[in-house]
Amino acid sequence: MGNTGNNDKVLTIQVHEENLNPRTFKVPVRWIHRASWSAWLLLAISILSSVFALRLHFSERLARPELVAELENEVQELKIALEKKGAPSTAGALTPAPQGSDPKATDEAPTPGQGEPLSGKDGVWNGLAENISTPPAGTNPTVRLDEPRIEWQGKYANFTVNVVYRDPGKGSQQGRLVALGRANDRLFAHPEGVLNTSSGSALFDVARGEYYSVARFRVLKARFGPYDSPRQLAEVQVFMFDLGNRLILNQTFKYGK
Repeated sequence: MGNTGNNDKVLTIQVHEENLNPRTFKVPVRWIHRASWSAWLLLAISILSSVFALRLHFSERLARPELVAELENEVQELKIALEKKGAPSTAGALTPAPQGSDPKATDEAPTPGQGEPLSGKDGVWNGLAENISTPPAGTNPTVRLDEPRIEWQGKYANFTVNVVYRDPGKGSQQGRLVALGRANDRLFAHPEGVLNTSSGSALFDVARGEYYSVARFRVLKARFGPYDSPRQLAEVQVFMFDLGNRLILNQTFKYGK
């Protein structure tokens, strides 16, 4: 290794081949330093790119609606378990709809939550659409509704209820659901746009209902309003259909202050 006139260090390399004159190569040391720094810079860029790619991957994964819904259901399940250990909740002031005098008109499956399933097309103002079928008499619903609640936010009623699959671990239930918030002088529906116009033959269009899939339980959230006062809300009615347009559950919850 030698020095040039400008004091830059130079690495001298001699290559000998048999009896031929040796070949001499001179490489400035600053070139070696620059190549080393370039290599380190490329390595740092590669590491940073990998970190950002992993962060983007996990952020997109966490943003998936199905994962969010699954985590939300798990949180709700823990909340329900804790509430059952403590005092019963009074939020919502929802009470079961009155039962008929026929003792056979009850749900013989495991003890249902608040409210009891109604029969067939009972309670629908204009009847169900012609393509909707009802289950045979005595058929137990595959799902039930537990722990209905209403929280008021100004003039709007936020309704929540747990949709519970009766045989967890033995399949699932998919379909569409519609919820109605009834008052003496007004009617609100969930989801938005599910009600038919006056030209429709039925009160609502099932095809525009909210899609659901439940293997254990999920939380139904609906927002009704505006109301002039909470006393205007009389009842909340939930219709659940399977993918074959068959009504599997029709349940009403009375509301009173």
